[in-house]
Amino acid sequence: MLPSTNTTPYWSPIDHNRFSTESITLGQLLKHVGDVRKEATGDETPLHHALDLGGDADEDSRSLLPFVLSFNNLTYSVKVHRKINFSALLPRWSNRLGAAAVAKESSFSSTKTLLDDISGEARDGEIVAVMGASGSGKSTLIDALANRIAKGSLKGSVTLNGEAMNSRLLKVISAYVMQDDLLFPMLTVEETLMFAADFRLPRTLSKSKKKMRVQALIDQLGLRNAANTVIGDEGHRGVSGGERRRVSIGIDIIHDPIILFLDEPTSGLDSTSAFMVVKVLQRIAQSGSIVIMSIHQPSYRILGLLDTMIFLSRGKTVYSGSPMQLPTFFAEFGYPIPENENKTEFALDLIRELEGSPGGTKSLVEFNKSWRNKKDIVETKSSYETHGLSLKEAISASISKGKLVSGATNTTNTSSSSTWMVPTFANPFWVEMATLSKRSFKNSRRMPELLGMRMSTVLITGFILATMFWQLDNSPKGVQERLGFFAFAMSTTFYTTADALPIFDNTPLGSVPEVMKLKLLKSMSETLGVNITSSTCLTTGSDILQQNGVTDLSKWNCLWVTVAWGFFFRILFYLSLLLGSKNKRR
Repeated sequence: MLPSTNTTPYWSPIDHNRFSTESITLGQLLKHVGDVRKEATGDETPLHHALDLGGDADEDSRSLLPFVLSFNNLTYSVKVHRKINFSALLPRWSNRLGAAAVAKESSFSSTKTLLDDISGEARDGEIVAVMGASGSGKSTLIDALANRIAKGSLKGSVTLNGEAMNSRLLKVISAYVMQDDLLFPMLTVEETLMFAADFRLPRTLSKSKKKMRVQALIDQLGLRNAANTVIGDEGHRGVSGGERRRVSIGIDIIHDPIILFLDEPTSGLDSTSAFMVVKVLQRIAQSGSIVIMSIHQPSYRILGLLDTMIFLSRGKTVYSGSPMQLPTFFAEFGYPIPENENKTEFALDLIRELEGSPGGTKSLVEFNKSWRNKKDIVETKSSYETHGLSLKEAISASISKGKLVSGATNTTNTSSSSTWMVPTFANPFWVEMATLSKRSFKNSRRMPELLGMRMSTVLITGFILATMFWQLDNSPKGVQERLGFFAFAMSTTFYTTADALPIFDNTPLGSVPEVMKLKLLKSMSETLGVNITSSTCLTTGSDILQQNGVTDLSKWNCLWVTVAWGFFFRILFYLSLLLGSKNKRR
């Protein structure tokens, strides 16, 4: 159901008391932001719209409906495998006894703890920031809360309103924003968000409702002035870095998730752009979402937007609490923060200094535990116990207020399972394929030079293969040449769709014992009827070249063919540079 379009005029006064005592919906929040923006800058902001999927809701249903994400005793360890080459350690014995006698590798495994007994909670309407030096476990903690770690490896519990969440429910009510911005460069901001709406929102929503959701999201992200600007890349001028990051966030919150995870959303941005990104995250949190992010050295302005901070050091919690309590914490620990110094920078520098000391951060970890017990933080009851709302009731009420949960339906099923309203997918397979194909075609159509280069490469390669394998007969030689043609065709197709081919020894097969590899070569020899050993070259091996009808080319002919191919690809590379030089910033 669409809400009424009769909105309060921009010149009407704003009831700030009502906003401070009630839960602010998305429409109310955007309306308030637009009013403040017009009063400050005089910019005429268009009307904002919010979607109501659950019908009319009475005033009682608009009371505070909290979500509390709790995590207790999270511990995660991985095994680190190391190899020792005895021939390198004992060179003298290698010369006396022979290389084969000592050329053996022994592997040893040790356990490395990435998360060590971490506990805490995050509430809706708040931003939780996870901080620490590189390798402290920030991203690992975010992955653990987002169910991106196998349950068998992760110890501890993660609950929402006191109930354990399964992966199916978490995928629907949450979103995860990666650190890198993977966007199509030739699509505008509005088109990018519209494709996300077509892909992630159920097809039961009409096109007009999806457009209204996109327009409301553009206003919420502060992207109204850049709505019709292309994303851009190295060769096409587009939006700024901060705007790109906000577009990436918008793609993942198009369904208005209850929980939002972000992996360093401010990395690579200047202080102003980083502040605007966190300001957008604050609006998202105030609309009824839980925002958990990792961040590296926030500025003073960003620090004022955070509600809870968790400092990690080598997988252990050294501080967990409000930014306002940070000076008191370190003052009681014996290291007061100077007045004119950034709180987070001082804390990170102190943690780094303690990590280099003999005792490490053990004293700080123990002090944090005692300080939390003294401040009665651990024993504080969560808000879901006070209100008595189950997870099913909280999600149902959230949907009835207009919270867009992808594919969820507000039913009256009395099942106790928390997955009672969760579908398998928001859209069928063919709808997803059609949306992705349409997006890729539109992006390629706006880059004719790149599309032409790709088509030319495929056509030229196909022409060369067709001339090389022209008029094949049915002799054994022709059969083998047909196999060669299919091998070239498949490899060409693969290299045009893949960026890199993993090297054998860098894959898990590289750790296979030598005995197993020799058995595999023996089995291949018996199958092909060719003697293949560890020293056999599959291209120039004598046993392979002795097969009938393989090739009549001499070594000099092979040399000239190789040189010719090298010159040909040099010419193609020169043409690509020549055409690419015209692709300047506009």
